[in-house]
Amino acid sequence: MKCVSRLYGAIISTMVSTVCLAAGGDMYPVRPVRLVVGFSAGGSSDTAARIAGQRLTELLGQSVVVDNRTGANGAIAGELVAKAPADGYTLLMITIAYATETALGGKLPYDMSRDFAPVTQVTKQPYLVVVTPSLPANSIPELIALAKSKPNQLNYGSTGTGGSNHLTTELFSVAAGIHMTHVPYKGPPPALAAVAAGELQLMFSSIVSGLPLTRIGKLRALAVSSRARSSVVPEIPAIAESLPGFESVGWNGIMAPKGTPQSVVQRLATAVANGMRNENVRARLAADGSEAVASTPEEFSQFLKHELARYRKVIRDTGIAVEP
Repeated sequence: MKCVSRLYGAIISTMVSTVCLAAGGDMYPVRPVRLVVGFSAGGSSDTAARIAGQRLTELLGQSVVVDNRTGANGAIAGELVAKAPADGYTLLMITIAYATETALGGKLPYDMSRDFAPVTQVTKQPYLVVVTPSLPANSIPELIALAKSKPNQLNYGSTGTGGSNHLTTELFSVAAGIHMTHVPYKGPPPALAAVAAGELQLMFSSIVSGLPLTRIGKLRALAVSSRARSSVVPEIPAIAESLPGFESVGWNGIMAPKGTPQSVVQRLATAVANGMRNENVRARLAADGSEAVASTPEEFSQFLKHELARYRKVIRDTGIAVEP
C-alpha cells in the first residue's frame, strides 16, 4: 500500500506541476527547487547560492536546496542542469568560469547559449590589484608608467592559465597598452605569497583573498577592477578612474534549462531581486568580497553575450591557449 501511495503521490505531483506550467507558471513552485553549484562548499559561488537559496525559500514558499556537484571546473553541474526538465525545479549557479571556459573553446558537454535560459546575475566580485610593497608604484597611472618603461619585466601572478584573473589582467594590459609576463600558480595562496615575497610584482586577486594581506602590510592595494569603487572597500580607487570605462569582475548568476517558461524565469528573477535588496544579505555578501546585482533576465542575457565577446577577443588578440 505504501508503494501505491507513493506512486499516486508522484503522479499527482507531476500532474500539478504540468497544470501549473500550462497555466503560465502562476502556481510555481509547488515542490522544492534544486540549485546546482559546480564548485565545492565555501567558495564564492557556493556562498552566493546559499544566500540566494535561503531568500528564495522565504520568498517562494518552497525549499531551495543547494546541490554541490563538483568536477571539471563546473562542467559536471552544467551538464546535469542542461539535461534537466525545463520546469524551473533544477537551476544552475553559473560563474565567470563558464564564460571563460566557453571563450577558450574547450570541449564542453553543453552550449551556454543553446542549453540555458538566463535568469539573473546575482553578484559581482571586483578584483583587487595588489603589488609587492617594494614596487615603486602607488597608483594605477604609476603602475602603467612603470610597465611601459620596462616591457615584459613586470611579472604578474594568476590562479591558472585561462582563468578569470589571468584574462582580467590581460584585458587591463591591452587597455593600458602595456606588456607584462604571466606566471600561473595553482590557487590564490601561493600566488599571493609570491607577490608578498617580491618574486612577482603584482596580481589581480579576489578581495577576500588579498585584502587581509594588505591590511597587515604584506601587500599594497592600488585599485579595484569594478567600474566604480566597491562598496566593500570604498576607500580604494577603481581602475576606471585612470582608464575610463574599464571593468572586469568575477560574477555569479542563475540559469535555468532552455525552454523553461518565461513566467517561471521572471518569477525567479523577481524573487532574487527582492532578496538582494535585504541589508543582511548585502552584509553577508560583502563579507565574502561580493556585491549584490540582481539583473533582469534580459539584462543578464546581454551581459553574458558581452562577456563572451570580449573574452574571445582578448584570447584571440593575445594568443592565450590552454593545453588539453
